[in-house]
Amino acid sequence: MESNKRSLLKTISWQFVHIGFVYGLIYAFTREWEYASLGSLAYIAWESCAYYIHERVWARIIVTGK
Repeated sequence: MESNKRSLLKTISWQFVHIGFVYGLIYAFTREWEYASLGSLAYIAWESCAYYIHERVWARIIVTGK
């Protein structure tokens, strides 16, 4: 079973990989490190919350079948 702690750790570890991709994409289009930094951090923060909720919903569906 997927625990809350494991879901949180997976979320955090993925974000370290993902932030590099998002930063690189924004920087490639803007050539502005400030926009790339702020944009990637804001996007990653929002997506982390959504991913964690998604993981917990799936854990509940698999465990309880609801």
